Amino acid sequence: MRVLGNDDVERLLPMRDCIEALEPMYADFASGRALLSPRVDNMAPTVHEGAYYAFKHMGGTWPAREVHALRINSDIVTHPVVAGKPRREKRPLAGGRWVGLVLLFSTRTGALLAMFPDGVMQRLRVGAANGIAMKRLARADCRRLALIGSGWQAGAQLMAALAVRDFEEVRVFSPRAASRDAFVAEARSRHPHVAIAPAASAEACVEGADAIMAATSSMVRVIDPAWLRPGMHLSCIKSQEVDGSVLDRCDRVFVHTAQQAKQLDNILPGTPNVTPEHHRGWWNEPGRSTSAYPDLGGLVSGAAPGRAGEREITCFVNNVGLGLQFAAAGALVLERAGAAGAGHELPDDWFSEDVHP
Repeated sequence: MRVLGNDDVERLLPMRDCIEALEPMYADFASGRALLSPRVDNMAPTVHEGAYYAFKHMGGTWPAREVHALRINSDIVTHPVVAGKPRREKRPLAGGRWVGLVLLFSTRTGALLAMFPDGVMQRLRVGAANGIAMKRLARADCRRLALIGSGWQAGAQLMAALAVRDFEEVRVFSPRAASRDAFVAEARSRHPHVAIAPAASAEACVEGADAIMAATSSMVRVIDPAWLRPGMHLSCIKSQEVDGSVLDRCDRVFVHTAQQAKQLDNILPGTPNVTPEHHRGWWNEPGRSTSAYPDLGGLVSGAAPGRAGEREITCFVNNVGLGLQFAAAGALVLERAGAAGAGHELPDDWFSEDVHP
């Protein structure tokens, strides 16, 4: 059994390769050749004021690579208000660190093959999903990108956008000037051939943009329908970043998966501070649901057509994550780790038993 670190995953899984690893998985999923284990969040009280405990798990089986992935997170969650908008934030209380793991199992033998932190891979797989959508929906001549958000996930969205389109100019907005300036400084070092600049307002950020990508922790809309122009592509990493008025302005809308609108919330009665964020939104409005839109698997497989004209406004909503992403990306990382001798090998006997379970 191989144990890897986030640094191993980052070295072995460039964004372009992550995109290429996920594409055949989406096609198999759309064709019924891969199995999804839905995301479930267990929430319970914690001793920390203004917070609650959350245990998240999701998985997926991909026979083509003979793997099953299980992703788990054990978190202390808060809902602070930043610039007037509520956000969902995890507190690093495990010795100043967060707890998230991916386990890869063999569908040939049942054995545990690998274990590694989920941080880098979950960032890459979110970016890759939105990048795959942009690859198939955005105009080929996109040159100006507006990025709403300056956190961990925003960096992956930028990597994915630059992997699939030749953007020449990127503008970045987030409510805190220090955060966006720091993000821009790092982004410039990573992508020196692209003009990347902070914007003082969301309106200045999106002015003249060919594509808008939202990557925030906001629990309310961050994309305004008034910003949309013919030929534009927009995307988000969570359903709350858009609403029905935004979707109604778009000519073509895709979701990540139509099988599950949002995660399943399993809340212990009496848990304080839990905001029912997933029970109220455009996906629950009368006459509208996530299943009403085609999903990324249909787009990749060709079952659902992509952009049909230069003036169409296209949209991708990454409504909920898929455990299958970790199976696809994880299989590639494990293959490369074995070839490179990366990580640490532990005895298989530590993770199996001689007693019939």
